[in-house]
Amino acid sequence: MRRLLTIISLLTFGFAIGQDFSYPNINNQGKDINSFIPNGWILLDSTQGDLNKDNHNDLALIIQHKDSVTVIKKDFDFNDTVLTQPRILIVLFYNQTTNQYQLVEQSNSFILNHDNSNMEDPYQDISIDKGVLKIDFHIFMNMGGWGMSNNCYKFRYQNNEFALIGADYNSVNRGSGETEVRSYNFMRKKVKVAIGTIENVKQKIAWRTIDLNELKTIKTFKQPFTWEVEKDYCL
Repeated sequence: MRRLLTIISLLTFGFAIGQDFSYPNINNQGKDINSFIPNGWILLDSTQGDLNKDNHNDLALIIQHKDSVTVIKKDFDFNDTVLTQPRILIVLFYNQTTNQYQLVEQSNSFILNHDNSNMEDPYQDISIDKGVLKIDFHIFMNMGGWGMSNNCYKFRYQNNEFALIGADYNSVNRGSGETEVRSYNFMRKKVKVAIGTIENVKQKIAWRTIDLNELKTIKTFKQPFTWEVEKDYCL
């Protein structure tokens, strides 16, 4: 398990964009989704739901650059140059006074890019459920690893920030059949860990307390798998 997590961390450690590319400034307000998609970008995914409890549907978008650009991938020991299509997470609140959407969040790093030919596209889904913004990733290596995992991050708008209130991690080792499910509740500072195998429905379950001084936000938790939430475990 630690080896898989190390591989994932290396895959997503950080980027430096090539000199010919820079992320755009998204419009502060607009009447529809198209108002927030700059030239040279396309809509990858979107969802709607009430995020700020005003009984109006808000929007969360993921946009992707039309063309591949060169980025320098920074790992712990070396840098690698890759081609990828950068992605941006955009969150919009509906303003019933102006009948327009207002930009409240832009992240140029949280949505993982598909930049490894030996790996399936890590992005899976975005949704809004009962006021919680959920972003799902799927890690599957076609070569270079036996592990696969589904990962869900849950953000709620509070104190003018999108705070990470929970996360789920579900992994399977395709070689050994071992399974591990971790469910984090950052409001309660607890994690439920269930260990088992694909051949046996019975799991060994344990609850632990997390050492957490304050909640992460989309701004402070910049990219998945870069936060060592527990010893030797990156979320």
